[in-house]
Amino acid sequence: MLQKALLFLFGVKVALVSCHFEEKYEGLEKDKFRIEKLGKLHKAVDECSGLALADDPEHLLALNDSGGEPVLYEVTKKGKLAATRPVAEAQNVDWEEVCKDDKGQIYIGDFGNNDSKRKDLLIYKLTKNGTQKIHFSYPEQVEGKKEYDCEAFFWANDSLYLFTKSWESGVKVCRLYTLSDQAGTQVAKLKDEIWLKAQITAAALSPAKNQFALLSYGKLFLFGIKDNNIAFNLPQNCIKIAKKQTEAIIYETPTRLIFSNEQGGLFCMDLEN
Repeated sequence: MLQKALLFLFGVKVALVSCHFEEKYEGLEKDKFRIEKLGKLHKAVDECSGLALADDPEHLLALNDSGGEPVLYEVTKKGKLAATRPVAEAQNVDWEEVCKDDKGQIYIGDFGNNDSKRKDLLIYKLTKNGTQKIHFSYPEQVEGKKEYDCEAFFWANDSLYLFTKSWESGVKVCRLYTLSDQAGTQVAKLKDEIWLKAQITAAALSPAKNQFALLSYGKLFLFGIKDNNIAFNLPQNCIKIAKKQTEAIIYETPTRLIFSNEQGGLFCMDLEN
C-alpha cells in the first residue's frame, strides 16, 4: 500500500514538471509531440533501465537495474519476451544502460553510483570473441558531492559518451564524459556540462548522428550535432512526457523514439508530428 502511495505521489510530481528553466537558461525550446503506448514489458523485465535495438529489426534489447540477473532480454516492440541472453563473465552490480556500436558490439554500463562512492565502475563490451571490460573513474570526483552517478550513455566515433545524474538538491549539473571503446582501465575525459532542472536517466544517439536525446523523469531533451561534435552547444527542444519513472530510450528511426519506464510501459514518439 505504501509503495503504491509513493508511486502515485511520484507520478504527480513528474506530471507537474516544467521546461521553463531549460528554455530560459539553456536555450531548449519547449515543444510537444504525441506519445503513443506500444505495450507493456514482459514481467521478466521488471525494472527496465536500458534499451537498444536488437539484430531483428522488430525486437529490442532490454536490461534490468541493480541486483538483476546478468542477462539481456530480447523483447518485441509490444513488450513480449522473445529470448533471454545471459551475459558471460558478468554480474549486475548496478546496470543502468545498454548501447551498440556500428559493428553490432554491445556495451552494458554497470556504473550506477547513487552515493558517488563506487570504485568499481565498469562497462562490459560484448564482442564475437567474448566479454571484455572497460574499467574507469572520474578525474575530479570529490567525496561528499553526489554528482557522479551515471545512467546514460551511447557509442559514437569509437568512443563512449557518458552523461552523469546528479543527486544534489535544486538545479542539477549533467556532465558529459568520454571514454575510448577499447577494453582496459581509463580515466574519463570531461567534455562539457549543462545545468538542468532534471536528473538524466538515459541517452540515445540518432541513427543519422545529427541529434541526441537525454531522458529524465518527466522531460526529454534534444540536442543537435554538427561536424561530429557531440556536446551541449546546439540545444533544440525540451519536451514534457510525464510517464512516471522513465529510464530507457532508443531511436527506432532518425525521427522516432521508443522509451520505457520502470513500471513496464513501452511508448513511442514521432518527432515529425
